Amino acid sequence: MDAEMHNMKTRKVWSLVPAPPKEVKVVGCRWVYNLKKNNEGKVVRYKARLVAQGFSQRKGENYEETFSPVINFSLIRLFFAIFVNLLQWLHWQVDVNCAYLYAKLDETVYMRQPPGYKSKKYPDYVCKLDRALYGLKQSGRQWFTEISSVLEKLGFTKLKWANGVFLKNKVILLLYVDDIVILGKTNEEIQMTVKLLANNFDLKIIGKTRTLLGIQFIEENNKVYLSQEHYITEVYNRYKKFLPPISSLPISKGSVYSKLQCPTTDEETKEMERYPYRSVIGCLAFIASRTRPDINYAVNLFSQFQSNPGVVHWSGLMKLLGYLQATRNYKLDIGNIAEISLTAYSDADFASCTDDRISVGGHIVFCGNAPVSWRTAKQKSVTLSSMEAEFLSICETAKELMWLKNVLEEFQSTNVLLGDISCKLLSDNMAAIQFSKSSIENNRTKHIDISSCKSSEELAKSVSILDAVSWITSALKKVESGSVLKCFKKVRFASVSDVVPDSATDENEKELNELLTHMDSNVGVEDYTEIVKDLRKRT
Repeated sequence: MDAEMHNMKTRKVWSLVPAPPKEVKVVGCRWVYNLKKNNEGKVVRYKARLVAQGFSQRKGENYEETFSPVINFSLIRLFFAIFVNLLQWLHWQVDVNCAYLYAKLDETVYMRQPPGYKSKKYPDYVCKLDRALYGLKQSGRQWFTEISSVLEKLGFTKLKWANGVFLKNKVILLLYVDDIVILGKTNEEIQMTVKLLANNFDLKIIGKTRTLLGIQFIEENNKVYLSQEHYITEVYNRYKKFLPPISSLPISKGSVYSKLQCPTTDEETKEMERYPYRSVIGCLAFIASRTRPDINYAVNLFSQFQSNPGVVHWSGLMKLLGYLQATRNYKLDIGNIAEISLTAYSDADFASCTDDRISVGGHIVFCGNAPVSWRTAKQKSVTLSSMEAEFLSICETAKELMWLKNVLEEFQSTNVLLGDISCKLLSDNMAAIQFSKSSIENNRTKHIDISSCKSSEELAKSVSILDAVSWITSALKKVESGSVLKCFKKVRFASVSDVVPDSATDENEKELNELLTHMDSNVGVEDYTEIVKDLRKRT
């Protein structure tokens, strides 16, 4: 706490002034305590931070705009796949200490004096904030404005198609609030960039990127893999008192979830209040969006019942958590890349929601063979045929694909990347493919939204639409086949053998099936571990 107050005084964050008139809002403040962990999940520092109670601010009086751009994590995966894994660039990570305190405020904001640090000479005075403080609604935006201004003075250019990405010669900066990842072709370029940043900000130099936003960057054989094993273990330990069963699939075969299974009485609703449904969903959604496309559909499905979850939904959610625990050591393989080419797979689950019959669409985009972007979401309206559902999914996939292509073309224009970038979009529905190439109007298609048809026209100009096998995107829909999911994992993840041995022979296939059966039942983690050990001895 003393160190934090020292930072406040050093940066001249506020000045003590007499209290303003009563009609002027004075925001409060409080201390927040946190544990800083290293890439192995061990506590390395105890941190206290003074935060303003921004929830009491009034729009138009002490804040206006609040949006603060950060880099899309899909681009972090894309850039590490291309620049680090393919082109063998170096990567470095730095952290700006007390970043928000560098940003100046445009509005007048008054704050009460910090608890435990009131001025003995002026106890009735308030703090007039001259710089941004953690907790204020506009602080993130003001910080991004400040660092953008500094980087532009240093000769960096902000990318047009990507938030939080800056480029200078052969150096790329990736910004996520106060975390900065530096990608450079040579060590000299990286060290020069670190020196330039250190001349303007107080930096914590971390070195090679090991942990970023809760994701582990694991380097093996000159390739970088992404993992959230520590975070998954932490989440599992947090909720293991609810006894999540070990499972081989994110969703059990034949499972149906609907609003008919939601509580209908006050007693049932009150009973469900003791289960932290939304908290678990939040944790799993973060995991799904960062390193685990195989649970994306399941998380999207269970998220639809957050407002009124039932026992059946909670049971399915716990089984999903058990599946994650069993596969926690999976590493996302973004090193399987031999050329810079974008390939997107699109799929849709027609009328799959039994409550409203809205279809679910999904896509996954690869750079080479490295998965960089994926999404599963209910479509915006009811579709009248599987072709229409697949077509709308193709259009959404095309938007993502063209955005990634535009980002890479910016690097081409500055000669950072050379050569052509091919784009392909693959679907397993021939009718949707033909309609995407030429929007044929008839009684079954004339109602399709004009904006979607416009997207397909733009798509046809720069992207090849081909037929594709469906198993690749099956993991983005309702996964009910162990063989399909296992095939998906073998291609997209590393260390699969730690859960289900890939070296098993045909003679051991029966034992493997027995293992999957056990994993689907409500056995405990200890029992499951013994089953795996016994099976490995025989394989």
